[in-house]
Amino acid sequence: MNEVLEKIRRPSIFILLLILNLRFLFTVVLGERQEILTILTFFFFLLSFDYTAMRREYLYWLGILIIVSLAQFTPYKQNVLTPIVLMQCISTLNLKTYLRYNIIILGGTALLMLLFVGTGQMIQAEAISTIRIRYDFGYGHPNAAALYYWGLFISILLYCYVSKYRNFIWILLAFLLLVSTYLYVETDSRSFIFAVISFILVLCYFSLRSRFKRDYRIGYSRYVLYLLPIVFVVLTIYFAINVNDYPVLNILLSKRLTLYKELLDGLTPLQYLLGTTAFDYIIVDNSYLHLLFEAGVLVFVYFVWLWFFAVKNMVKQQSFILIAVFISFLVYGLMESLLLYSVIIGNNIFWVLLYRYRYEEDELFDPESKVD
Repeated sequence: MNEVLEKIRRPSIFILLLILNLRFLFTVVLGERQEILTILTFFFFLLSFDYTAMRREYLYWLGILIIVSLAQFTPYKQNVLTPIVLMQCISTLNLKTYLRYNIIILGGTALLMLLFVGTGQMIQAEAISTIRIRYDFGYGHPNAAALYYWGLFISILLYCYVSKYRNFIWILLAFLLLVSTYLYVETDSRSFIFAVISFILVLCYFSLRSRFKRDYRIGYSRYVLYLLPIVFVVLTIYFAINVNDYPVLNILLSKRLTLYKELLDGLTPLQYLLGTTAFDYIIVDNSYLHLLFEAGVLVFVYFVWLWFFAVKNMVKQQSFILIAVFISFLVYGLMESLLLYSVIIGNNIFWVLLYRYRYEEDELFDPESKVD
């Protein structure tokens, strides 16, 4: 039975990613929710799930999430459950194969959207005297377009990094930087450009240090890396509570801090443990607040747990490009709820690698051993 499941698991993962991508296109782009896609998602989750490699630690945390969900069910708990289940589905799949699946689906969709939709156009009024003309490339919103392309860029970058073309990675980075600049000019997505800048700064910092310092190893800065999710959460909550003292920052973040404060003011102590339904009427574009309050603080603890050990292994391996990718996702998460938006399948790279690096102390992105 296990052999049969293993044979169908690999194609099932590709179909699962394709279905998630279709759900994004129908729900976000076309505005038409298709229940059949929801049913198919559940079915292919069952086929793709790696039952044989399930770790006890993962099972415990999954059980906690299920118990919390049953204690106070909200539709938003599905947003938390989806990436957690997905990372187990892909836990033993060859990383190069996974990235190839992403590139085929994301790249094919992006090409079709450019051919049939072009750049699209959206006129957005930020304030009475401020009007921005932004282009959404047919994805329904400029931020969604930028986020979709970011997942594609990261997939291409990591695929090149794990392949025999690793030596040409800087040429690819230069090209992606040019395309990213064009995307920012068209979409005017601040969260996107902040993620790109953070990625470049982190990668350049560690790369230059290693180039000019012989036998360079990441030193005390690793402790900052370990604590970044907690630092981002503390800063988010602090600035939200004191939003009136930081009007410029609030404007820079497109008035997001005001919405965060509205959410925090309405929470009860029990909702910190079980999650809240406030997301039904409050739009919160922040991944950390979603992690904290969609399913409760225990799930956020699991996220921090995974992050600490994953980054610890990356630091041990001196995987500068992976560290830069992870930090860019964290920065993106400050202004978007991307960490839990699994229907944009490029986002799931974050969770998949987080889970893999939690346990793997050996280099996962080895072009010699990982080519299939």
